Amino acid sequence: MDQVSQVGAVRKLFEETRRRLVETGTRNRLIHVNRQNKRSNSLEIINEKSDEIYKLVALSGKTMRFLATGKDKDSDSDTPVLAMQGVEAGSESRFTDNQLETRLGPDGLQKRLLKLARDAKTAEEESGVNILFLAMGFLTWYEDETSNVKREAPLLLLPVELVRNQRTSTFDLRFRDEDISTNLPLQERLKGDFGIELPEIEIDEGWTPSGYFDEIAETVANKSRWSIDRDGMQLGFFSFAKLLMFRDLNPENWPDNALERHPLTTGLLYERFEVEEPLFGAEDRLDERLPPEILYHVVDADSSQAKVIEEVRSGRNLVVQGPPGTGKSQTITNIIASAVRDGKRVLFVAEKMAALAVVHKRLVDVGLSDICLELHSKSANKKAVLAELAQTLNSARAIPAMPEQPEKLRTARDRLNAIAGDLHRSVGVSGESAFDALARQVHFMGQSAPAPSMPADGLADIHANDAKRLGSQMAAFGNAVAEAGPLPDHPFFGVGQLDLQPTDLARLSGKLTAVAETAASLNRAINAAATALGIESKSTLSNAEPMASQLSSIGDAPEFGDETLSALFELRDKGRLRESLESGLRWQTARKESEETFTDIAWRHDATSMRSALAAGKGSLFSHDGDRPTVAPAASWANFCKNPCRNRPQIEPSWLIA
Repeated sequence: MDQVSQVGAVRKLFEETRRRLVETGTRNRLIHVNRQNKRSNSLEIINEKSDEIYKLVALSGKTMRFLATGKDKDSDSDTPVLAMQGVEAGSESRFTDNQLETRLGPDGLQKRLLKLARDAKTAEEESGVNILFLAMGFLTWYEDETSNVKREAPLLLLPVELVRNQRTSTFDLRFRDEDISTNLPLQERLKGDFGIELPEIEIDEGWTPSGYFDEIAETVANKSRWSIDRDGMQLGFFSFAKLLMFRDLNPENWPDNALERHPLTTGLLYERFEVEEPLFGAEDRLDERLPPEILYHVVDADSSQAKVIEEVRSGRNLVVQGPPGTGKSQTITNIIASAVRDGKRVLFVAEKMAALAVVHKRLVDVGLSDICLELHSKSANKKAVLAELAQTLNSARAIPAMPEQPEKLRTARDRLNAIAGDLHRSVGVSGESAFDALARQVHFMGQSAPAPSMPADGLADIHANDAKRLGSQMAAFGNAVAEAGPLPDHPFFGVGQLDLQPTDLARLSGKLTAVAETAASLNRAINAAATALGIESKSTLSNAEPMASQLSSIGDAPEFGDETLSALFELRDKGRLRESLESGLRWQTARKESEETFTDIAWRHDATSMRSALAAGKGSLFSHDGDRPTVAPAASWANFCKNPCRNRPQIEPSWLIA
C-alpha cells in the first residue's frame, strides 16, 4: 500500500477512535440534564442573568455567595426566611449583586454545597481534573419530530470551585483560571443525528454568552420545537476527562500529517511492531553487562527493574505489567532520571492522579524537582507553569558537583557476588551446593519433619547418582517398615542369622514348633502366677524373669497370711514398700545381735509402763543404790535380762522409748 493510502487508513482509524471517546447517549449529563430532579447532585440557580454572572465571575473574578430563597422541609413556620428579605422581587439590582439565588432553604442549601465541595475535591485528587462547572444556557431539543420526550443540554460550561468562607462557615463560588468550554458531546450528537454544527467559542473582548446563544438559535432555527433557556443555570459535575484527548487526536491539529506518519501511531493502529529479541538473555550476568558507571538509578532497583530501564534507554517499545507493590513507580522514576541524564524529554501520563503524585514525590525527594513540570494537575495553572520554568532555567546556570566514581559500589557488588558464588558452588563430587542444602532444610522444616541424626561427615564425597540410589533404598526400606509395622512387634525382630542353608531351613520348622510350645507353656505359667498373686502382668519375655524372681522370693518369705502377701503385690508405692522392708531388715539384724542379752519375753512384753521410769535415769538405763536399782518397773528387769547382774548394757533411754 502506498504512503497516501496508509495515511488515509490511519486517519480513518483516528476518526473512529475519537468518535468512541465522546459519549453521546442521553445518560451523559452533557447530552441531557434532568433539571427538575431535586435529588440530583447539582444545584439549580434561579433569577439570574447569564451575561451579568459571566461579567461578575469570569471577567471581574468576584466571589459569589449563595442565597436560599426557599424553606426547609422541617420548617413549620409561615414566616419567610431572612434570605428572601434581601432584594425585592423584580429588582434589577438582584442581577448585579454577588448573590446566586437558589430554591433551597438555608439548611438544605448548606448540605448540598457541602456534598458538592467534597465530591469535587475527591474527584480532583483522584484524576487531577476539575469536573465542577457552572452551566449556562440550556438547549431544549427532541430526538425526532414525533418524540414527546424533552431533552435539555447545557451550552456553556464555566470552570468554578467552591471555597469555604472562614467568616460565615459557608461555601462561596469562585471562577477557576481555565478556559470556558462548549458542550463537545452535544456538538457530536447534533452533527451525527441532525447534521447541525454548533458554533465554536471564540472569546474576545466583547464576547458575551447571549451573543453565543444567538448564534446557536440561528443554527437550530429550522427546528420548530427546539428552544434555548438563555438564563438557565446549574452548578454540577460535567466530565471532560476525554475532551483533551479528543482534540489531541484530531489529525488537523498536527502539521504535515505528523500524527498519522509517526512510527508509534502506525505500529499501534496499523502495521503492528516488529518482534525484537530481548536485550538480555536468560544466562546473561547483569553485573558484567551493566557496570556501575553506566547506571543512573536514583532509587533502588532490582535486576528485573534494571532490565526494563536499559530496554527503555535503548529505544525499545515495551509494556511492563505487575500487581501493586512490585516497584513500577520506582522503575518509572529511574527511567525518567536516566532519560533526562541522556538529554531526552519525557511525558509521563496516568489515569489516576495518585500515580503521578507518587513518581513526582520520588523525583523531588532525590533532588530532581527542577526537571519536573506539572502540566495537568489541580495545582497547575499558567502562573505556576511559568514560575517552574523560570526556576529550572535559573538552576541550569549553576554547575553541579560531579559524583565520584562508584568504586565502593563495585567493591560491595563484587563481595556480594563472591558470597553468592560460594553458596551456589558444588561441594566435592556431590553436585550439590550450600544453597541447595539450605533449601532442602527449609523444605523439610516447613513440613515439620524431624531433624536427621545421621553424621554429615563424608556426604560431600558421595556422588549425586550414589546419593540418589541410597535415597531410593532408604525410601524402599521406609515403605517396608511401614508395611511391616513396628519392628519390636515383628515375629522375626532380633534375628541375626540371615544366611541359612537349605538344610538349616528344613530343621528350622521343628525348632520353631518347639520354641512356640515352650513360649506357650511360659505364657501359661506367667498367667497362672499372675492369677495366683492377684496382679495384672503382660505375657512377655521381659516379664518372665521378674516374675520368676518374685516367685523365688515368695518361697523364702516368712510365714504370714495370704492377705499380707497379696497386699504387698498390690502396693503401688514401691518406694515406701522398700523403705519399710529395709527398716524391718535392720530391726531383725539388731534383734539377732541382742539375743544373748535379752530373753524372748522381753521382745513380747509391753514396755510402755517402763518408759517414764527409764526416762528419769541419769545417763544410764539403771541408777544404783548399793546393788539394787532405783527403778521399780511392773516387771523386774531380771525377767528380761538373761544375766542382769553380770551384764548391764549401757543402753540409752531414747532407744527403748522410741
